[in-house]
Amino acid sequence: MSAAVASYRRPLNADPLCLTRRVEVTPDTSHATADSLVGPWLLLFPATFLVHIAEEYWGGLPALASELTGVEVPQAAFLGANALFWILMTAAVVLVLRQPSRALLVISLATIIVINVVLHICGALLTARYSPGLVSGVVLWLPLAIVALARGHRAISGRSFRSGVLIGVVAHMLVPLVGVGFVLILGGG
Repeated sequence: MSAAVASYRRPLNADPLCLTRRVEVTPDTSHATADSLVGPWLLLFPATFLVHIAEEYWGGLPALASELTGVEVPQAAFLGANALFWILMTAAVVLVLRQPSRALLVISLATIIVINVVLHICGALLTARYSPGLVSGVVLWLPLAIVALARGHRAISGRSFRSGVLIGVVAHMLVPLVGVGFVLILGGG
């Protein structure tokens, strides 16, 4: 944002016929705007998601989920649900890139990622074994989410930030429902 200087004439007192003085007004640029949160770096969200899903898939997450829940999770259901999530994530990023006023979606994506990584960490600790997706979650996703949340906290209003977090929490709560839907459609369980 450029530091444009506006000037106007203000009366020295309430009398409009009184001599005036020139007053310089400089906009406050100490706070970032939603535009400062938006940029090509947002494409890292769908790109790292592909890496994360690849690690989960080839690391055996569908089989591990089947083992832990007692419900068969077909690989097609896992890939189908994650393809949908990738499309939704990519659509959100494109929307924000085209309309920076929707920057709270960046906060939502970052919140979803933090929850996902925390669940991978908890899963590894509780089962005392590798949780497929843990490495890409900790190495790629957690730093991306932290950067997004830090930048977003400075760039958008507190209300928008909190709304973005709430949207992310609710969206992540829907993930298992979508997964179950794909399992039912594709014949697992």
